[in-house]
Amino acid sequence: MKKILPVAALCSIFFIGCGGGAEKPAAKAPAEGGAASELVSGYDLANGKEVYDANCASCHDEGVLKSPKTGEVSAWTARIDQGMDTLIQKSIDGYVAEGNMPAKGGNDALTDEEVANAVAYMVNESVAK
Repeated sequence: MKKILPVAALCSIFFIGCGGGAEKPAAKAPAEGGAASELVSGYDLANGKEVYDANCASCHDEGVLKSPKTGEVSAWTARIDQGMDTLIQKSIDGYVAEGNMPAKGGNDALTDEEVANAVAYMVNESVAK
């Protein structure tokens, strides 16, 4: 808990002013039970796991500030239906909706590619298998 509170406080600071990016048309999601590999092909999942562990896990492991828990299929289904491009752009730009997401998870040092890889890792871990 002590580890999460400072991160939550930092995240809440970044929420102020996060407006989110323009919506792109949703990419077609795979059929229910479809292979995750279809969604995440072309992304570096090993790098995504590294970025996730260092930057994203503090919120997404426990659902801090209503973030979807990684691996919880029901929390990710509607998000995945928006398409990878939308998920990645929202993670890069940040947004405030039912859950709160600071731009790049509050770490501006991350590249867009690293954020994309982390999103792909979370999607890969959060689809019905």
